[in-house]
Amino acid sequence: MNLKALFAALALSLMASVAFAADDKKAEAKDDKPAEAKKEEAVALKDSVDAKVKAAIEAAKTANDAAKKAGFEWYWGNKPAGKHLEDAIKAANDGKNDDAMKIAKAVETAGVQGQEQAEKAKTAGPAAPGAKS
Repeated sequence: MNLKALFAALALSLMASVAFAADDKKAEAKDDKPAEAKKEEAVALKDSVDAKVKAAIEAAKTANDAAKKAGFEWYWGNKPAGKHLEDAIKAANDGKNDDAMKIAKAVETAGVQGQEQAEKAKTAGPAAPGAKS
């Protein structure tokens, strides 16, 4: 077998395997729900949840949404504050009010501090020459 034929066979084999892999990815992508449908699957707070917990979760959501809009949503534990808020809602729905309150307060604090960070970022810049740090 000459070298040219060997390279041609190798190239065809590679192209075929790439094409099959691309088809597999398309099939997997069709199975996934669209991003809009995933957003609608957000965890909903049950009506039976304690009023204090509901208020704490709403305050946390408001603060986090404002920080997110400003581009300063905080992340910790490898997930954004919004995901932690979902954990608080799940805990509240399961009747774990103490856990839900703790998480909601943390998310609210992160949201408020994210908003403060956004305000400070507007005027941030390099230190003035001769300024002490």
